[in-house]
Amino acid sequence: MNFKGKHSEVYVEGNRAIKVFKPEFKYNFWKEVRYLTILQTKGFVPKLFNFNPNDLTIEMEFVDGLMIKDFIKEKEFNEVVEVLRRCLDLCFYLDRMRVQKEEMNHPDKHIIVADRVVFIDFERAYETANPSNVTQFLQFVYKILHKKPSLDLIREYKMEFSLKSYLRLKNATFKVMST
Repeated sequence: MNFKGKHSEVYVEGNRAIKVFKPEFKYNFWKEVRYLTILQTKGFVPKLFNFNPNDLTIEMEFVDGLMIKDFIKEKEFNEVVEVLRRCLDLCFYLDRMRVQKEEMNHPDKHIIVADRVVFIDFERAYETANPSNVTQFLQFVYKILHKKPSLDLIREYKMEFSLKSYLRLKNATFKVMST
């Protein structure tokens, strides 16, 4: 099984995925290695086994699960809501770390749901004072629901990045989802 992207190709060998970056994307290779290393202890990224800067390869855990878009189509509403809550919490964690992952407004190919939720592809991630993982992911959630979020709560969250403002936003989001 192979996957081809703009910056790299991924080869699956057993329970391992080997991501090989194109030479012109060496910087992306280093960003992927950096963020996978930093986030290893949190359990929501693939386990990192090895990396080789000479041939720009990263050997990591192959997460055998469903891409979030397929999970949403195939699973019961309550299961989907729990996974969306978990994803939003992980986005909040990244926001608090001041890491912008990118791709969270269309995470179709960037979140795998298996025995746990796993975020992949950190090659475009960067540090910023104003990350938007939560707000990007909410765009995705509300697009699915065909509903609008509370702009006041989003503004409050973006100004504070506090736990209190996040919980208010999260609670309002999932209250909407249950109606």
